[in-house]
Amino acid sequence: MLAVNSNNWFWIKSLFRGKFNNYPAIKLYGELGQRREATEIEISRLNKRMKTTKGMKGNRYLWGDMKFVRDITFTKAEKINLGEMTKDL
Repeated sequence: MLAVNSNNWFWIKSLFRGKFNNYPAIKLYGELGQRREATEIEISRLNKRMKTTKGMKGNRYLWGDMKFVRDITFTKAEKINLGEMTKDL
């Protein structure tokens, strides 16, 4: 999984300066658990997070009928290097 800093101000400042003050992303490695039924709390949290896109077709295709989930156990993380912009980190 790639975890990216999605803060707009972080990217604008970094692109303007030509360098990152912090790593823009990390690569996460892990293991998937067994498929299981999602709890009501998990479904509620997903619906709350996806509320702004609820009326869109893609939302229905991706998350409209989510019934199953898997737990992830992360085992390793790596910094992402982006050439000149991360050379000083």
